[in-house]
Amino acid sequence: MNAAREYSTEQVEHFKKKANHNKRESLWCFRITMISTLSAPLLVSLGEGVFLAKVLPSILSAVAAFCTAWLQLRKPNELWSTYRNAQRQIEVQITHFDFNVAEYRELGAEKCNELLALNVSQLVLDTNNQWLKNVPKPSNLKIEKP
Repeated sequence: MNAAREYSTEQVEHFKKKANHNKRESLWCFRITMISTLSAPLLVSLGEGVFLAKVLPSILSAVAAFCTAWLQLRKPNELWSTYRNAQRQIEVQITHFDFNVAEYRELGAEKCNELLALNVSQLVLDTNNQWLKNVPKPSNLKIEKP
């Protein structure tokens, strides 16, 4: 396998791993939020004793608030989409390269390798630029005083 093809395959695996991580994170936070917010009122109304009626619902509410804030601040669902899209775009470049179609059609082997490396590195850079948009800015985190 040549260097450009190997680099491209490594990038596919890199983005696949990142997408899978963010998918799991997003789904787990969502599940925890749903279970916590649905359970807390039931425990308040049906629970007997201080622990079941007050302490546990308070803990569940705090956990739900944390997971909701985490989803809003970190945005794992958006990152999941961004990384999965990058993975698919690189896979398309590899397919075009392997079958010598599209922009790779009439080029020699050396030019195809250069073009694959160039296209994949540009996709990596574009994905990084998309990721930068999700980084919280201090201006977005300020709390306005009344």
